Amino acid sequence: METSHPQEETVPLLSLRRADEAIGVVALIVIVFSILWGVVSRYIFPQPAAWTYELAIMAFAYLVFFGAVAGVRLGTHAAIDVLVTALPDTWQKAIAWFNYLLLAVFFLVMAALFAWQAWTSRQVHTIALDLSRSLSYGPLALASAGMFIQHLIVERPWTGRVHRNVESLI
Repeated sequence: METSHPQEETVPLLSLRRADEAIGVVALIVIVFSILWGVVSRYIFPQPAAWTYELAIMAFAYLVFFGAVAGVRLGTHAAIDVLVTALPDTWQKAIAWFNYLLLAVFFLVMAALFAWQAWTSRQVHTIALDLSRSLSYGPLALASAGMFIQHLIVERPWTGRVHRNVESLI
């Protein structure tokens, strides 16, 4: 279900309501500069920076998961509902409720599994940066919980479907 949130554009990026986007922006900047430094150090210095790949991988995971939180909040996920809209209204409502509950359970399970992985891997360290693997999995658990919360806030199968601009390409 797509919803419209025009007030999101007026909220500054560095606010709690858009923290997911801010984390994604920082992660993207870290990815770009980490890869750039890796390439520069490979061709200029005799010993290339080994940590750049590891940092870029962690930042990419943050970018994907916190970007997904923003996607759930803004309702920008893909929805191909040609078959569903051809069904009677009662079936459409049943499918909407099933989708709502299925995604809620999925986000909770992801949050629990990432939290468990963060807890069990807290003594395991990365090779180049010597960071705890909990720094890789912990934020992903937080992002999954964020997807769950945003899903509960945004998706409302008990109300009518609100379409965004139908002339939009997105």
